[in-house]
Amino acid sequence: MRRLSRSNMTRRLTSTPSLIGTLVYLGVHAGCAAGTGGAVELSWRLRPASSSLPDKFLDCLAPEISDRGSVTRIRLDWQVAADSGTASWVCTDNQGVTGFDLPPGIATLTISPECANKDALPSTYTAPPPVQRESISGQTITLGAMELVLQVDRCADQPCICR
Repeated sequence: MRRLSRSNMTRRLTSTPSLIGTLVYLGVHAGCAAGTGGAVELSWRLRPASSSLPDKFLDCLAPEISDRGSVTRIRLDWQVAADSGTASWVCTDNQGVTGFDLPPGIATLTISPECANKDALPSTYTAPPPVQRESISGQTITLGAMELVLQVDRCADQPCICR
């Protein structure tokens, strides 16, 4: 131990080999954390197309109307040049983030609801139009809140979501 001048504290000096080893370790592992593509972050809400329901938002798994089925997942599809991919999340999470999986370039992004064992029929919901954003390696595209409008009323006259 060595006493530092003008100090009442005693400090132990670190050896040079252990300091170099620590710096090499940090440099190697910091490089592994970088993503190879872009990511997407979004949240969602479900609304009825029109109905007599007093609440203007719907729960994913609690059918307010006996004819309506349950939306179990929300899916994000992306297309970047010739590459495409998908990710999905449990509907009740109300938000999702992909890994850094999107290749760099202009990404076309769409969302859709999924039923328990199948995709929802396109005629039973209205999704936001496709969104185009630039995917950059290591960065996240934030879509914000997306609203899916679901057909949940007059199911005898027209198809309802997840029925």
